Amino acid sequence: MLLPFKLGLGGRISHGQQYMPWIHLHDIARLFIFLSQHESAQGVFNGTAPNPVTNQQFTKALGTALNRPAIFPVPAVVLKAAFGEMSELLLGGQKAVPEKAQALGFEFFYTDLQTTLNSVV
Repeated sequence: MLLPFKLGLGGRISHGQQYMPWIHLHDIARLFIFLSQHESAQGVFNGTAPNPVTNQQFTKALGTALNRPAIFPVPAVVLKAAFGEMSELLLGGQKAVPEKAQALGFEFFYTDLQTTLNSVV
């Protein structure tokens, strides 16, 4: 996503209301270590920050972090033509939250998307 945004060509995907889980690299690395040290950690864990955002919110935050406009939406029909069935990965979204990790006591360092994107770009 960075190249189009850096060129000022970024924008939301379709309507932008699909959820996009995200996580900072440091938090996912810490989560792996945390889970490996807890025998009670069984099953599947969501490796996502505790505050999922919509694609529209993510787009706005990334544009702000890069100091670039984010005004060029990508229509669903373009994604479907380019990626076929795989386009559903971008158009469907998922509102995943790390309930199990937090229930075990894991604490995230990066919970605010704008702060996170500002720190990495």
